[in-house]
Amino acid sequence: MSAADESTHLPPSIGGLIVFGLSGWAAHAAFYSVLAAGVFLTYALAEYLIPAAAMTTPQGEFKLYVLQYTGLFADSFVVAAVALGVAARGIGSSLSARTLAAGATERWLPVIAVTFLAQSIVVLTYAFSGLVPPPEPRALVYLTAPITWILWGVLGLTGPFVALAQSRGALTVLVGFGHAFSAALRRANLVRLCVLAAITVVPSVAQTVLLNTLMHDHLPRPFFWANVPIDVVTIGPLTAIQTAFALDFVRRLEPKPPRVAS
Repeated sequence: MSAADESTHLPPSIGGLIVFGLSGWAAHAAFYSVLAAGVFLTYALAEYLIPAAAMTTPQGEFKLYVLQYTGLFADSFVVAAVALGVAARGIGSSLSARTLAAGATERWLPVIAVTFLAQSIVVLTYAFSGLVPPPEPRALVYLTAPITWILWGVLGLTGPFVALAQSRGALTVLVGFGHAFSAALRRANLVRLCVLAAITVVPSVAQTVLLNTLMHDHLPRPFFWANVPIDVVTIGPLTAIQTAFALDFVRRLEPKPPRVAS
């Protein structure tokens, strides 16, 4: 990923970056909506082909993991396509739907790999996020929740970083993963990272609230209906915002040219 040309087209403000990302998504909204429909269909096939089971049973836990990682494969294609579209807009270019699909296909496997890694870390840290009852001592959640959300904000950048990496080698995933952390955690980017983390966690908060409501009302297939529609609606716009911030983080790492004394 290079920010050499983005400086002309990428807004400098946080609000401008959000609008820029969403505009990049809107520029190909019809194509991205078709991809989102494909994500929903993929989830639905997994949901209805596997027999229903209570989430607290071994069968229910197995189905939960199948749904999570089936959706991961579908989401990764959307992440790659949206990242390419927003990055092209950053250099004043526009790609056709066919070009976006071809580029996403080429980058799909490494994005799947890094998304799997990121998702695994999210699962491991979920207990400290404040979205579920925390472990004892519970007061620590006031410290662990913000740190976890910031971690999730960085993890959300790994997909765009890998999708936009110039290399297609075997180490692309690890290099992109490390690049996301090194760029996002620079002191100059911390405020922007906190804003991005707050945006990134919104779908998870909505999914948690809806899941608790559906389970409380004993409605069928609570995990599917609490998580899938929100994921399908938000994966594209959220990736677009994350890509805009990723481009900005890289741009802000580049040394500024020295001023010429007059």
